[in-house]
Amino acid sequence: MKVPDFLPLLRTTAVRLAVRSVLVYALLLGLSLGAVLWMESRQLDSQPEQRLEQELRALIREFQHNGETSLITILAQRERAASGEQDMTLLVAPDGAKRAGNLLGWPNLAGVRDDGRAHHGWIGEEFLPKEVYDDDAYVSAVTWRFADGSRLLLARRDREDEGLLNITEYLTEVLSVAVVLALVMALILGRRMLRRMDTIGRTAGEIMAGDLSKRVPVSTKGDEFDALAQRLNAMLDRIQQLIRGMREVTDNVAHDLRSPLTRLRNRLEVTLLEPRRGAEYRQAIGQGIEDADGLIKTFTALLGIARAEAGSPRTRWENVDLSVIARDLAELYAPLAEEKGQTLDITNGEPVQVAGSRDLLAQALGNLLDNAIKYTPVNGVIQLRISRQADSAEVSVADSGPGIPESEHQRVLERFVRLESSRHAPGNGLGLALVVAVTRLHQAELILADARPGLIVTMRFSCTTESR
Repeated sequence: MKVPDFLPLLRTTAVRLAVRSVLVYALLLGLSLGAVLWMESRQLDSQPEQRLEQELRALIREFQHNGETSLITILAQRERAASGEQDMTLLVAPDGAKRAGNLLGWPNLAGVRDDGRAHHGWIGEEFLPKEVYDDDAYVSAVTWRFADGSRLLLARRDREDEGLLNITEYLTEVLSVAVVLALVMALILGRRMLRRMDTIGRTAGEIMAGDLSKRVPVSTKGDEFDALAQRLNAMLDRIQQLIRGMREVTDNVAHDLRSPLTRLRNRLEVTLLEPRRGAEYRQAIGQGIEDADGLIKTFTALLGIARAEAGSPRTRWENVDLSVIARDLAELYAPLAEEKGQTLDITNGEPVQVAGSRDLLAQALGNLLDNAIKYTPVNGVIQLRISRQADSAEVSVADSGPGIPESEHQRVLERFVRLESSRHAPGNGLGLALVVAVTRLHQAELILADARPGLIVTMRFSCTTESR
């Protein structure tokens, strides 16, 4: 059985909130209106009711002392002196025949009893004189039954009460229309919300089907759905970026590690083809260990990049002083630079605090120093500089080597990328890729520039970032 289209609308949050709000509003308005009407009715009815009861008691005494004829005379005088359509009287015989008064017959006043007390009710137009009344009248009425069975009715039209009742009917109609309009608006809003949610659902279905390029449409309204769509799209961009990086790593591993693995296997296979002396075996094993160390270094670098890009390093996130890290690394790499006939200078000012991972920042800065030492010629100079600006901190490593053409600055930041001029140097092309991952993790900026001669790499951090 097919579900009607309007049923999903009734389940939307907009419709539910609208219905609840309308019901609460109607209840509060009804209670308030009822209280006001009750108070106004009590205030308006008290004096007319007392006068009617007093008049009835006077007429009862007249009937008891002077008889029915005198009462009929007084009712006739009262009718002639009646103020327009306000006063109504009726005296009927025991058999119900009219004896006096301006009403055409005894009305059926629900709730009005022959007890001499004032009550309220409606007198239908069929009992009212046509030349005076053109509609039903809401009255305060008192009735009395005499000992002989005759009945007397005194009534006075309550214009104020009729006005209050008319206002009540009017407000009730307005409230009913408002409830209907609110429900219609809720259905319209629910349909719009359901349509937006269907769009998000369809996009999610396409992404689940394998199309990671799909994104949730963002309108120009700037509402909460657009904010949600932007967050989802940012999340999808990040997921796609991670998946793309994983694919690139897989492809690069398959391409760049095939050669060293094949070389290692071939060397071991050649070694086993014929008997050899112990020294030759030791040499082959040593070369195999070197190849294995290179593979381990490559996998370790890939693992560090993956951890940094995933944003979940195992080390503790804290306030880190970049000056301390720079001094420690300068002491570590200074002997290596000295062996190659190079000079490592460090310019270190005041302490510079940033929020981050001490181990990852040290590893990234170590990669920069290692690259600088690797490509700087003899008698070259390597400069490590720590500086602080108004709202940022910079760590830069400059060398006096051959440098990198500006057109290749972005390319060398990718995994396993090595320029032709550096093919002879040891390495796996992952050093700068790790620096990029660490920089992104710390929401910093990585800048490559020409040092004339050489290359200068700068990591620029925001000093306003709080510790995690």
